[in-house]
Amino acid sequence: MISSLSEAWEDLKRIKNEPALAVVLAAAAIVTLYFVIWPVLKVVSLPRLSDYWTLFTNSRWTDAFLHSMFMTAISTLSCTAIAFAFAYALTRLNVPLKGLFRFVTILPIVSPPFIVALSYILLFGRQGIVTKQILHLNTDIYGWHGLWLVQTITFFPYAFTVLYGVMRTGSVSLEYAAYNLGASRWQVFKDIVLPLSKPGLAGGALIAAMNVLADFGNPIIIAGNYTLLPTEAYMQMSGLYNLPMAAALSTALLVPALCLFMLNRYWVGRRSYVTVTGKETSLPHYPVPLYVKWGLFSFCLLVSLFVLTVYGVLFYGAFTKVWGYDWSFTLKNMYYVFDKRREMINSINYAVASALAASLLSLPLAYAVQRKRIGVNRILDFIALLPGAVPGVFLGLGFAMAFNEPPLAFTGTSAIMIVALMFWNLPVCYSSNLAGLQQIGTSLEEASYNLGAGSFGTFRHILLPLLRGPFLSGMVMSFLRSVTCLSVIIFLYSAKTSVGTISILGLVQNGAWGSASALTGALIIIAFAILGAAFLTLKRRGHSMEL
Repeated sequence: MISSLSEAWEDLKRIKNEPALAVVLAAAAIVTLYFVIWPVLKVVSLPRLSDYWTLFTNSRWTDAFLHSMFMTAISTLSCTAIAFAFAYALTRLNVPLKGLFRFVTILPIVSPPFIVALSYILLFGRQGIVTKQILHLNTDIYGWHGLWLVQTITFFPYAFTVLYGVMRTGSVSLEYAAYNLGASRWQVFKDIVLPLSKPGLAGGALIAAMNVLADFGNPIIIAGNYTLLPTEAYMQMSGLYNLPMAAALSTALLVPALCLFMLNRYWVGRRSYVTVTGKETSLPHYPVPLYVKWGLFSFCLLVSLFVLTVYGVLFYGAFTKVWGYDWSFTLKNMYYVFDKRREMINSINYAVASALAASLLSLPLAYAVQRKRIGVNRILDFIALLPGAVPGVFLGLGFAMAFNEPPLAFTGTSAIMIVALMFWNLPVCYSSNLAGLQQIGTSLEEASYNLGAGSFGTFRHILLPLLRGPFLSGMVMSFLRSVTCLSVIIFLYSAKTSVGTISILGLVQNGAWGSASALTGALIIIAFAILGAAFLTLKRRGHSMEL
């Protein structure tokens, strides 16, 4: 205790002796507080008590809340189940096509959030290839069942990322020991594999649940008359111009989102499933029965083929004259992409600017939390991660309300688009830089201090070069999220600041499937070009990037 207080006092004195560092840390904390907390307070404080009471008395709003909770529950279960199957197959089974399975888990992450809904309509809608051309059916795919499928396909990769990271580090020796003691394969799975996978299962499920709950793109396209909180808030704001009711509905969405966020932070903070087995082993995983091995392989292959079909039909639709009626080849939709070049350029510019700004802001915050014991580390950590708990629709509405009047009125400008995306991406960059700092030992910094360098000089010449990999990884992920984002900017764009995802949404709502497919394909190509360039750059520098 005395030692910790002494170290904290020494860090505090070092900061006092270096005013430049103190100013940078204070400015980063104040800016983050202002642009995160103030928009939240504006939305929560706008509705009257009668507006909030309406959430309980109006059956439409009650149904929207219950529908959101129902979709979150069933989609989370299906996302986690598919993610577990993929993680198990990739980490424990000797099966072919692992590269394909891994690629399939990346596709939805780097794509616009509503692409699965769009492709699902192209496949199974009234004018779909499968339903109309092959089966000659007239089916209604809109509603909760269609939404459930597209949310499962869209968000299972998020749960997979967590599960994969946990399961690939599992102990093989414990399984061999159990088999040597006479345990059956089911007992080993039930008593060893599954318990050691619980951190990944719980963490993956919570990440999937947060994304499903806040999802706006898929419901606005395919939910139909099935009411949910994000779409109802959007309709109240853009259709009926009832701002207090939109704020009340957004707040109703924020409450469960914050609960999931706190639960995720609590679980991640307390999890400890360490296996002490002596020295490292290179034993292969114990072989599973053939029916399990090829059953899981077949399941993953089926899901992968469906995902590839989803993307394949999108690119096919980009080159058809009139989807559902005239399937002849045309480049007309590609010309439409050129006509919308301003929106596409806006998407790239805003994504680059917001990703760079989020990465730069996250550096001093991560540095203060990881390296400086200044008494407010937990508060800074919470504030930096808080935007990850705020649904995109809520954050966008908060920015539209908070910055539509003095002292900082910039609604309708490019600046508000960039700033909103910047703080929406702050948790991604902060987590990446924080993980990078945790992997860097303190010996180099101590040597720098002993040679007379201050905190600022040590940070600039020692830490920054070592953080290039995490910095670039966070910035690339932020760019990909921004260039495909819809929910955050749906309330913020103007005629001059419209972006590609807004244009795609308008085309889908007008039934212009070919043009929408072409624009979406263009965004996907941009995303993969940036991702590929980042992978090559990091590989040349000896770093890696996990998605």
